[in-house]
Amino acid sequence: MMKIDDEKLINSCIDKFLEKNHSINILDLKFKLWNYANLISENGKITEEIINNILADLSVLKENKHINHEWFLNKIVDSNLCAKCGTCSIVCPNNLILFDEKPFIAQECLRKGSGMCSEVCPRMVTGSYDIRNRLDFFEEFYYSKSDIEGQSGGVVTKFLQCLLDDGEIDGAVVIGADKLKPVSMIITSADDLSGDGDTSKSKYAVSSLQAVRKAGELGLKRIAVVGLPCQVAGLRNIQYHPYISKHGAERGRNGKPARIPKIKYILGLFCTEKFGYDELTAKVDSLDISIEDITKCDVKGKNFIISTEDEDYPISLSEINASAGCLMCRDFDAELADISFGDKGSPDGYSTIVIRTPKGRIIENYFDLNDDVKLDEIEFMKKFKTKRFNKEVLRRKDSGEFNSYYYIWMHAGVGSAANNQAYLRFRTTVGGYYEPELLNKISQVAKKYNAVIKLTSREEIEIQEIDLCDVEDIVAEFSEKDGLINGTEGPLFRSIMACPGSVHCNLGLIDTNELAAEIEDKFAEKPLNYKFKLGITGCPNRCLAVTTTDFGINGIKIPKTEDNCNGCGRCADVCKMDAIEIRGDISITNYQTCVSCGKCIKACPNDAKKTDFEGYSIFIGGKGGRKTVIGHHLYVESKKEIFETLEAVLEVYNELSIKPQKERLADTIERVSDVYFLKKVDEYKKAHF
Repeated sequence: MMKIDDEKLINSCIDKFLEKNHSINILDLKFKLWNYANLISENGKITEEIINNILADLSVLKENKHINHEWFLNKIVDSNLCAKCGTCSIVCPNNLILFDEKPFIAQECLRKGSGMCSEVCPRMVTGSYDIRNRLDFFEEFYYSKSDIEGQSGGVVTKFLQCLLDDGEIDGAVVIGADKLKPVSMIITSADDLSGDGDTSKSKYAVSSLQAVRKAGELGLKRIAVVGLPCQVAGLRNIQYHPYISKHGAERGRNGKPARIPKIKYILGLFCTEKFGYDELTAKVDSLDISIEDITKCDVKGKNFIISTEDEDYPISLSEINASAGCLMCRDFDAELADISFGDKGSPDGYSTIVIRTPKGRIIENYFDLNDDVKLDEIEFMKKFKTKRFNKEVLRRKDSGEFNSYYYIWMHAGVGSAANNQAYLRFRTTVGGYYEPELLNKISQVAKKYNAVIKLTSREEIEIQEIDLCDVEDIVAEFSEKDGLINGTEGPLFRSIMACPGSVHCNLGLIDTNELAAEIEDKFAEKPLNYKFKLGITGCPNRCLAVTTTDFGINGIKIPKTEDNCNGCGRCADVCKMDAIEIRGDISITNYQTCVSCGKCIKACPNDAKKTDFEGYSIFIGGKGGRKTVIGHHLYVESKKEIFETLEAVLEVYNELSIKPQKERLADTIERVSDVYFLKKVDEYKKAHF
């Protein structure tokens, strides 16, 4: 981390440099210079000569914004799909992405921009995994007021002060104001929140969150970030990048990823749209007022209000062009935030507060919350944005303009297919049994959308060859009453496979459907480090590969011979394993060979074969595919033991696994050793049951 004197020297050199290079964006310049200077300062002292040499190399920034370097995200920027959130510029390890009302790449990228920048972009289809699966999302609406003056009662500002004072965070990244232009700011103390850059008023011009990167370079470990819905989505993509991309953060030329601190709290702001800075300044000029005289901006009804100390100036929103990318947004209330804030639904001077995650409940410690929010006002704005979004989607479709369909991944079970198509997968019904009426409906829907149906190896139904524009319509065709749940895609508890079991098969020793239904009810779609598969068979015939799945279960009956055995040999006749030998008038079982299928017990005409042990055989950490692994074998006597063991395995797996979407349970066990893993499982069971 740079010393204060180093930073003063850098700023001094920048001031001199800008005297001759007026058109270079100072914020972009500082971020790029800080990045290079940090690399140098790790090995030696920063000198003025070093800085000037760097600045000389960076002088190309003056022209670079006009050079169209090859960049994967050009398809998003050039097609006006870009949300202008700035997420891409935060994560580039080589600091190649700059932001001037919209992102652009300043130098040629070795990956042509097909790296982390494209993977965290909230307007890109970056995978088939909905990050909401990893967060226990809910919605609870309240309103409250703080003792700080400012837009919507200043609740956000007060909340950040509380988090800083209590040591919950080391700093916060907020949007401050440089006249009318929002700037990304780092706050490290409560005093900063009442400084020159006003953070309590709404900002409607395009802004970025590059200060998130700067906070990491300054050594901040835990931060809160305040952002608009598009920025919140980008920040979530950064948080869960390994789950989205199936690999770690991109490393730069220095062998290190971008320095990004832990984003502990994400605070979202209600947003209808944002405007270009030039668009707003032109309106200010037409009002014959100075930018310096503006005290706040607000949107009320159909008007954009620019206020000074003396007067409010209403401008019809129809006279101001929203940023083009905002037309492709339907998120009004920052639905992916830990807490969302706005003024819709609450009395004047108060803030509406939406608590969305368990982490967000911390705000209850600092405010008295009222729960009689006018939800109809919020719903009206959400419907307005959705209507505008749908109109723009249709316009793009009709005109043949590019659409990334970034939003379809909000639906569980949607996956990417070839030929720019998608598929929709449904969880296997219990036991893989489907009612004829349901199959008819699935067939009709597939026919309606010119799609095809596939039955997967896990007895799931997939609708394939779906046009991207039809995904959401197809999802809407089905409801819970149909008995189908779309999902089982990504790092989570996948569909349960079960054989017919004792209800439908003469060989079955357990009711596989009943057990599958109970497990499904408790663990379906549970977020995990990687996909987790479970199979159940009614007997040791194991018609399903339960030994090579993450958690396999089969019913067992271990036989014993009673004194009334007469050596008739019927048990030996039916034994598929040749584990029984008749010696005189007695049947002898070789338990090294016996698989505990119980056939001999059922076949004995003299009732001389009894059950010595009845229960379940379970296999933990099996895996098929590229590398076959047989799971670790245990015996349990009851369903209660199965549930306790399964829960313990899932929790320990999440605790010990280190490579999201790469490390299966078998890999984790191999890395930490089976002895250690199973010991942790036992410890969990003793602590929780």
